[in-house]
Amino acid sequence: MESKKIWRITIVIVIILAIIGLLYLLRHALAPVLVAMFLAYLLDPIVARIESKKINRSVAIFILAFLVVIILGGALTILIIQAQRELVDLYNNFPGYLARVQDRVNPLVKEYLGREVPGTFQELFNELKSQISKIDPSSLKPVSKFLVGLTSKTFALLGWLIGLFVIPIFLFYFLRDFKRFKSTVLEYIPPGYRAYFLEKIQQIDDVLSAFIRGQLTVCLILGIFYSIGLMIVGVDLAVVIGMLSGLAFIVPYFGTALGIVLASIMSLLEHGISWQILGAWAVFAVVQFFESYFITPRIVGKKVGLKPVFVILAVLIGADLFGFVGILLAVPTTAVLKVFLKDGMERYKKSAFFLQKPPENNS
Repeated sequence: MESKKIWRITIVIVIILAIIGLLYLLRHALAPVLVAMFLAYLLDPIVARIESKKINRSVAIFILAFLVVIILGGALTILIIQAQRELVDLYNNFPGYLARVQDRVNPLVKEYLGREVPGTFQELFNELKSQISKIDPSSLKPVSKFLVGLTSKTFALLGWLIGLFVIPIFLFYFLRDFKRFKSTVLEYIPPGYRAYFLEKIQQIDDVLSAFIRGQLTVCLILGIFYSIGLMIVGVDLAVVIGMLSGLAFIVPYFGTALGIVLASIMSLLEHGISWQILGAWAVFAVVQFFESYFITPRIVGKKVGLKPVFVILAVLIGADLFGFVGILLAVPTTAVLKVFLKDGMERYKKSAFFLQKPPENNS
């Protein structure tokens, strides 16, 4: 009896590994489908609520799409107006930034390289032209390899853009047939396992809901806090950097790293190495502290329960296997796997193997 269980578990593991392998091989083609399924899961409760008003489901999807466009359009308009002001200031101040960089870099370049940094774009162009004319043609082979690689990257980008275009199409069909999809999957689950399957699905739904909807709220709060803090410190493009950092926090900790880099660059361009860059770092440190100990625990709660080290590891593995889509789906996928891992550990602790008595020592 025990050997049958072991064989059953082995077969299940092999099937799961085969599915993961197939997903990896088809990762580029399946990326838009996975993103569309993920968005369909997020948006289905809203569509269901609209549908409960006795509105056709397809019409409900179009109503939701219209509302999303209006809300996002309004929010983006406000952000773009503010960003435009800050970018105009950046454009006007750019010659001053360039002059400051030249003043600081020129002595170092002169000391170590024996030449001066060009003062204008024309001088820079002439300098580059002069240096290129001195290059030996045989040394340009790495450049040709780079251009070939760049061409392949361009085609990859084109494929990514096509995938981005088809996501809304997949999303519409997934949302329209979401109920049918769930009932079809349930039909193929053996009757004896359906209660267990539904219980696990509910646990997964609780975890994903807690993470995704909570994480979006956290992103908005962090974006506001970052923007206010950077404005107080006096960093240029404070709102742009703050909101971009908050939005990027959908991938945990990535937004903080991005914000620190961007704020540091702007501080260095404007004031060089000064108290302002320390102030910008302090803003991100303080907000990160409140995020870790107060904001996320209260909004996301303890349902996800992933330690920061596992979150970072999941993001790195996701990026390595599936690229940008892997980064986005890494934490939710890990949260889902945790549900099954926890269940597996509980079953293991109740198994005959775990509970068996140690062999007696006859010596």
